[in-house]
Amino acid sequence: MWFLFAVLSGLFYTGSQLISRHVLKGGKDPWAFSFYFSLIGALVTLPFMLLDLRLPSEGKLYLFMFLAGIFIVVHNYLMFKSQNFLEPSLQGAILKLRLVWVLLLSIILLSESLTPYKIVGTVFAFLAGIVVVGRFGKNNQLKGIVLVVMATILYSCLFILNKFLLDDFNAQSITFFVFLFPTFINFGVMPDRINRITKLIKSDFKFVVIACIFGAFANLTMNKALSLGEASKVLVIIESFLIALLAGEKIFLKEKGGLFIKLIAVLLATAGAILIRMN
Repeated sequence: MWFLFAVLSGLFYTGSQLISRHVLKGGKDPWAFSFYFSLIGALVTLPFMLLDLRLPSEGKLYLFMFLAGIFIVVHNYLMFKSQNFLEPSLQGAILKLRLVWVLLLSIILLSESLTPYKIVGTVFAFLAGIVVVGRFGKNNQLKGIVLVVMATILYSCLFILNKFLLDDFNAQSITFFVFLFPTFINFGVMPDRINRITKLIKSDFKFVVIACIFGAFANLTMNKALSLGEASKVLVIIESFLIALLAGEKIFLKEKGGLFIKLIAVLLATAGAILIRMN
């Protein structure tokens, strides 16, 4: 059953990435999109949380969750802003660097072991990044690459924080709060919020909603898969959908240029992710 949920997560994630790029590639507002991503995610995941409610009683844990929410707001903004400039396959290839930062932090903070698989996987992930920067690191694409790299560093810190929170929240509740707190934070700090969120939803209502729903179910099905199967196996299945992302951007988004180089970067990134996750 874990395999089915992992495949569903990969499909939902791929769909969300492609539709998000469709919305944002014309330079539309990534901050307003991030608000809708969190809001719709919270609405979608609320029933699932209520079906299996598990909430800790310690107030300080909710403060840590709020801190995680701040991290997520910045992370999501960087991710969606990068989609103004980068195709999904390039973004996905660079995102594999987050596995490297998580690996390093896990070794330093969680005393995890360093194996030959992890070393080779790290090299592959870095090579994918070098290939992308070497071919596409210019003009606006360079801005997108820098934004994604910044997001990978932030993600690694968020990952370690979530490891702590998962001791007290179950998968459904932490997924809900991961969407809920950023909704309020985004709305509270976004300049000219009403005008921006109204303008975006009027310009692309259908695709904004579909992308956000797909993103919510990608998170839910991933957490369900992780609750049923081994993390390494689940994440290997999800990571392999980077190939489907490359195909999808060519077929549906009609992205042009650099197919061979993108394919090399995607294969290196996927191989690196699988090797890092094998242990």
